[in-house]
Amino acid sequence: MPTSLPHFQLPLSAADFLRQYWQKAPLFMPGAAGGLDSPDADTLAGLALEDGVEARIIQGAGNGPWTLTQGPLEENIFSEVGEENWTLLVQSVDHFLTESSLLLDSFNFLPGWRLEDIMMSYATKGGSVGPHFDRYDVFLVQASGTRRWQIGDLCDDHSPRQPHPDLKLLAEMNVQKEFIAQPGDVLYLPPGVAHHGVAEDSDCITWSVGFRAPDYQILMAEIAGECLAEADSMLFSDPQRTPTNNPAILSDADRQQLIRGALDLLNPEAIEKAVYRWLSTPRQDGLEFAVDDHHIRIRDPEIALVRHGSTRLLMQGNRVWLNGEAHALTEQQRPLVQLLASQRRYTHNELEAVMSETAQELLHEWIEQGFFAPL
Repeated sequence: MPTSLPHFQLPLSAADFLRQYWQKAPLFMPGAAGGLDSPDADTLAGLALEDGVEARIIQGAGNGPWTLTQGPLEENIFSEVGEENWTLLVQSVDHFLTESSLLLDSFNFLPGWRLEDIMMSYATKGGSVGPHFDRYDVFLVQASGTRRWQIGDLCDDHSPRQPHPDLKLLAEMNVQKEFIAQPGDVLYLPPGVAHHGVAEDSDCITWSVGFRAPDYQILMAEIAGECLAEADSMLFSDPQRTPTNNPAILSDADRQQLIRGALDLLNPEAIEKAVYRWLSTPRQDGLEFAVDDHHIRIRDPEIALVRHGSTRLLMQGNRVWLNGEAHALTEQQRPLVQLLASQRRYTHNELEAVMSETAQELLHEWIEQGFFAPL
């Protein structure tokens, strides 16, 4: 009998969750998720061997020592790591396995641009990534096996770390709470909260739904790059120059003209383009991976179309940004694109309600390019 597609349900209203927990406090939610039986450990291991997939293996327990093996991984590594105390981490699984990306529809109480990706981990008994904290919000969804979670204090970049060249492990963690996560249990953690998860058995798969926390320094670099790309070359000029009394100083007038000239390059239209381009660009490009349409169809026969897991859409007035590129929209296309940007799976009835001739042409083009897949 087919199981349901991946899904998650808050045990309280979205408004209450955002008010009481979002970026404020951890929340353990027993039995809040389901449909998590795929991918299995073999699928994750196979994905970790593919070119272009970000994967790593962490070995260690307790006080260590801890070792990190970065991808690309070789197949023989799985016969060398032993039976216990190691974890395989595969980043952006939703970009490559579209079925898993459908879980993200369950987070539609938050804006789509805030979602980053789904990282998945497979751990043998005792496997862990060590005590640490993340700088972004995360929902830790237990798919199979059992994991013991210990929750600590709020940390920051000044919190003491273990002397490891690659892993940012906490030197100590004051345990405040402890949970045993069974399949379907979900743990939400705000940024900065120390946590340590250890697999209780050798079939422990955890989905980590991570959220984008844009770094303003990186955003400024994106804005500067976009503005410079669109700006004409302009040089300082001073045709009204008068004799200076002190050639060793930068006068107030010259300083203000230099700064004003540089800031004038920051034009509002280029700034908007930089923000939308950046936020609509996926973490990884996974379009070369095919959609398992048969598997999705037997789990939900009502679905007629799915968005590829690495496709990001962001509406901006009369245009849409798709994976970093802007597309102008007609009035007849807007209802369809609004639907496509709001969710990741679509029924025949939903599509028929917003379809027009020009909308159908646009959708066909995007299907041909691999951004969407009919079932």
